[in-house]
Amino acid sequence: MTFISFRQRSGTCVVLALILWLIANLTGCAATQVGIGNSQVDPASKHVRSIAIVPHTAAVALGNNQQFSATALFSDGSQGDVTGTALWLSAQPRVASANAGGMIISKTVGATSISAVYESVRASSALTVGPPQLASIAVTPQTPSLNPKHSVQLTATGIFTDRTTQDLSSMVTWASTPTSVLTISATGLASANSPGAATVTASQGSITGSDALAVALPTLLSITLSPQSIVLTPAHSTQLKAVGTYSDASTQDLSGTVTWGASPSGIVAVNSSGLATAKAPGAATVTASQGSITGSDALAVALPTLRSITLSPQSIVLTPAHSTQLKAVGTYSDASTQDISGMVTWGASPSGIVALNSSGLATAKALGGAAITAVLNAVSGMDTVAVVAPTLNSISIIPSGASIPLGENQQLFATGTYNDGSKRDLTSSVQWASSDPTILSLSGLGMATADSLGSVTVTATSGTISATNQLQVGTAVVVSFTVVPASSLLALGAQEQLSALANFSDGTTQDMTASVSWSTADPTIANVNNQGLLLAKQVGNTTISVSSDSVGGTASVGVKPLMALSYFSNAHTSGVADATVRLTNPGVTGGNLCAEIYVFDQSQQLSECCGCLVSPDGLRTLSVNGDLTSNPLTGVQSRTGVVKVVPADASVNPSCDPTVIAPKASLAAWSTNIQKQAASAFTITETTFQPGPLGDDELAALQSQCSFSHTLGSGQGVCSCGTVAGAP
Repeated sequence: MTFISFRQRSGTCVVLALILWLIANLTGCAATQVGIGNSQVDPASKHVRSIAIVPHTAAVALGNNQQFSATALFSDGSQGDVTGTALWLSAQPRVASANAGGMIISKTVGATSISAVYESVRASSALTVGPPQLASIAVTPQTPSLNPKHSVQLTATGIFTDRTTQDLSSMVTWASTPTSVLTISATGLASANSPGAATVTASQGSITGSDALAVALPTLLSITLSPQSIVLTPAHSTQLKAVGTYSDASTQDLSGTVTWGASPSGIVAVNSSGLATAKAPGAATVTASQGSITGSDALAVALPTLRSITLSPQSIVLTPAHSTQLKAVGTYSDASTQDISGMVTWGASPSGIVALNSSGLATAKALGGAAITAVLNAVSGMDTVAVVAPTLNSISIIPSGASIPLGENQQLFATGTYNDGSKRDLTSSVQWASSDPTILSLSGLGMATADSLGSVTVTATSGTISATNQLQVGTAVVVSFTVVPASSLLALGAQEQLSALANFSDGTTQDMTASVSWSTADPTIANVNNQGLLLAKQVGNTTISVSSDSVGGTASVGVKPLMALSYFSNAHTSGVADATVRLTNPGVTGGNLCAEIYVFDQSQQLSECCGCLVSPDGLRTLSVNGDLTSNPLTGVQSRTGVVKVVPADASVNPSCDPTVIAPKASLAAWSTNIQKQAASAFTITETTFQPGPLGDDELAALQSQCSFSHTLGSGQGVCSCGTVAGAP
């Protein structure tokens, strides 16, 4: 079966199709139909109902094209691809144009409508042409070769969909693989590290460009010696330099690494660094070699003759004990000159005025004039030296314009400057004077003492030369601070007021407690506020400092565990009510604490000891007669004595064992006493326990004596804990 694809351009095409159809049916031949795409089309029986365009909506970057396709839907329900036969149109040809095959070519940024027309049926699609997009990245130069420590600047050029280009070197992400061969910067500077091959990539988003780089060691091509064609005289030297030129056009000083040689031998000696020393008259060739590369130089040694000697400097004037270096320069027959200061014979006449050493150092010895000679091989040069006494030109006083605090001393210095440029300390030889000694007094050696406020002029005089200096006597300044007390021993939780006494330069003192800066070396042990109030916070030692205007003072502070102490008297005396002791935990630690109690009798012997748990904000009431003195170790109740209470850490000693304690925190303790004044008169007094620091020796003694009491007392020597207000 034959298919004829056609595009309806005019009525002629329709007529032709009908004729062909009639011929096929009248002759009985195989049916000939007109085909559209892959569908069979019978022009006589069906027509185009609609056209579908794909894509319906499209967006392309400027420079890119978009292929559209058109599908016709026929009246019999069939469909066919008419992309190649439809008429394609663009509403905005300046934005995008359409070719006969449905290819849309972008022209400029904008929007247009794309239409396909087939058998007078039209369908449209929207097309947006956006800005050009990056299509590829080219890295240049391509395949460069580097030497280690050399660099090359790579360029990343972005090629966009509209065929435009842009330098993206500073906007791409550079990378090098492997990194040991090549290092690449963020701007594309490739620096060679070691020999090898590396691949460099420049990426932006998903677009990547690459370049291959090779790193190879440069090879030595030639060695050049300088200076060239040297002429020396025997015993003279010149420094030769060997410069290597490499394959990368770089140069390097190889003087210390080449192998030096000279031929014939005996004329020139060359050391390992290229220093050529003339030995005997003649001509020689000097070579410098490294591997197979050699450079050469010609060197001639000739004997010049000395024609004259010139001494410098000329017409010297010295002062006694001063020196100058003379120089003897010989001029030779070849017009060359040479420093022969160490070769000539030096002399001075008359003797005793100037001394000369073998190198020409002239030292003045006595006042007068002398002729200096330098002789070598019957050739001589001459100079004159005059030795004169130096004269004082000026005097300077330092420090200049100083302000001396009242009561302070200041050493003044006088320096003399002489006509030979020398300087001398004249402090002890000038005459010192003060314009007002009541303000500033001066010793004969220039020591100034500030006696009263004011301004004075100080003069230093030597002969007819003098110097003046304006000095001020200012108010007294603080020279040091004394912290009172200088050493403190506090119980944990205790406070103490410190004072800062300023010591002024005029010998006066002043209390500056409220105006200095207070600080502590370890605020966890003891803290001090800006008024000098010291608070003991933790057992240990620290230093308290005061300062003002860079002047300071210190005091030492030791913090010991707290021990509360109180006395009792007349316990168990008939007719007198029992005294009580009250203990409370202020809750500083937030938990329980142990009140370790030690009772001493009138003989200062431990009578009873016990440990009582006290809860936060809890209160224990102990009877002196019933709890603290009713079970003495000796069996004899105490008439008078001392009660010592140590607050301890209950978390490490839950049983409050008084023989092994860890002092901690603080405890409030006080006693209530009923005192008999007359037969029927009583007075009630309430006394707070006296807090104090618990020393290491006393802590050890309390634990040791209590342990002894508990071990040997057979139940005696143990006090009881009284009553509790609030559960422990």
